Amino acid sequence: MKLSKKSITVLSFSVGACLFVSTAFADALLGSGYDRLKDSVKNTASVMEKGLNNYTVETMYTLKDNDQMLLQSSMLQKMDTANQVKENNEVTKNAKGETTSRYTYADKKQTIDKNESDNTYYVFENSTDMNQNRKGPADFSNPFKEKGATEVEKIVDAVVGSLKDNVQVEEGTDGGKVFSGSLSEAQVPALVNAVSSFGIKQMLDSERDLPQIESDIFVKKVVGTANENKAGYLENLTGEVTLSGKDKNGVQHDLNLNVMLKLSEIGSTKITKPDLTTAKVEKVSRNGGFSTKYVGTYQNDIIMDKDGKFVKIGERTVKITSVDGDNVSGTYSETVNPGFESEYPNKDAFNFEYNMATSPMFTYTDSKGEQKRGMIHPNMTGKIYVDMNLEVSDKNAYKQSNSMKPFYDGEFSRVFE
Repeated sequence: MKLSKKSITVLSFSVGACLFVSTAFADALLGSGYDRLKDSVKNTASVMEKGLNNYTVETMYTLKDNDQMLLQSSMLQKMDTANQVKENNEVTKNAKGETTSRYTYADKKQTIDKNESDNTYYVFENSTDMNQNRKGPADFSNPFKEKGATEVEKIVDAVVGSLKDNVQVEEGTDGGKVFSGSLSEAQVPALVNAVSSFGIKQMLDSERDLPQIESDIFVKKVVGTANENKAGYLENLTGEVTLSGKDKNGVQHDLNLNVMLKLSEIGSTKITKPDLTTAKVEKVSRNGGFSTKYVGTYQNDIIMDKDGKFVKIGERTVKITSVDGDNVSGTYSETVNPGFESEYPNKDAFNFEYNMATSPMFTYTDSKGEQKRGMIHPNMTGKIYVDMNLEVSDKNAYKQSNSMKPFYDGEFSRVFE
């Protein structure tokens, strides 16, 4: 079983939020432990973004259901921000005891990815013309500078409420600070349980491999510790949270997530590029898998639900006219059947051309004269997938806009004449 990034984010947020929300035993002489811990987290993110030339991050998490292991993952990540080099080693074990591993190396010129399933090193050559706005391979994205971060922080502060003053913080032996705390089921405020219940239900609804907990969801136990060094940033963080609830058959489930994070080897991290002299190597283009075989016409139907029936009201057509190395070009158009113009008034038609080594996206002008961004992915044999109206949320991140076209379907099938 492999959890989506969304699921791990929800579960990890639960640990972090509960660490802030739940810890007890205040030390009035040192002030609010919550605020001090939050400041330490922010400072750590800041120095990882700018301030540490190189460092190593170890992370490990284990997810259990009623003491039965569902997933265990560990990652060793080495970052050299001065030379823009990084190396990742990740090992994952599922509920069946099956273990998978993955290795990745990246610098300014190459990305090397090894998957143990075929013992092959896949080598991606990074273009020297790569968009300068894109982040380097070892750049750290500060979550506190993301869009909406300030608003999320205010929400967490509001949920924490008076518990801010209940964080235990002590002076460490090396001049730093030690944050710790625990919380039992009876100590969790109703508001925290409500927020956790909503988040977990949203996550579980999208994961087939997790128990489908539907009712009586609450935070059963929280334990957390964090060590801040004398420089003011965190070096160790551990958290454990147990969430309880019942599935549709009334069976009780205790989901336990244990997370460990360690920041080490600051200033002494060494990264060695793998020697591929005798290895099995396959060079991969940065064009997302496109080749000349994808030149052709692709279509899908514009379908709406009308009077309890599915009705075809038009067609979308993508023509890929050229694939030359990393350069992809073509056209996009929409037609609407007579009588349905009012249902689909804004028909798009545009040309696109882009270089995958520079950016995976193309820019187009829609029927309203507004500039938008799109992306094309080879989907499977004889098909492509087209994302439209994308929003760039970060230099390397994008998401689908909330204002999508009506009745949109991004999967296109090849037209054979």
